[in-house]
Amino acid sequence: MSLTFSCSCGATEWQVAQPETGTHLLCYCADCQTFPRHLGADILTGCGGTELFQVAPSQVTFTRGAENLRLLKLSPKGLSRWYTGCCKTPVANTLASAKLPFVSLMTAPFAGEASALGPVRAHVNTVYAKGPGKPARDSGLRRVLWDFAKRLLGERLSGRWKATPFFAPPDWTPAAEPEILTREERNRARP
Repeated sequence: MSLTFSCSCGATEWQVAQPETGTHLLCYCADCQTFPRHLGADILTGCGGTELFQVAPSQVTFTRGAENLRLLKLSPKGLSRWYTGCCKTPVANTLASAKLPFVSLMTAPFAGEASALGPVRAHVNTVYAKGPGKPARDSGLRRVLWDFAKRLLGERLSGRWKATPFFAPPDWTPAAEPEILTREERNRARP
């Protein structure tokens, strides 16, 4: 079974294989709020959370519009934040190196039933949550870290880390030239 995701204009589509191994969570950190705000994408929950689905990069395949993939960094050493150039749909976050195989997909572009992603297993960085109904504290962080460690180790030991749409061999540079926000640009989009 695979899950299909699509950008808002439909020009870019990607699939996730073996979604049952993914971790569904909500992150409320300032950076996860800044990224979609900078793009003008309305994907945040009412409390400022970004709904994410973490899998291994080898599980992600672009089936249409891979050439639309763009890379944004909120700072020179920040996470790699991927979006579509066609309509500025947020796609995913990765670490800066393909050798650390991790992808956290935005769930807003998911084309199916939310239940296919499984229940939300964690609420992290809740200190940045706001408004009524915000979570009182972080929950499920141990689960997220354990799942991350299992995926990373499995991908590295099997060599599957090389099967990533976000980095290109032979030197594993990002699949798109990174755009790095200035401090002023970042601050304008901060919550």
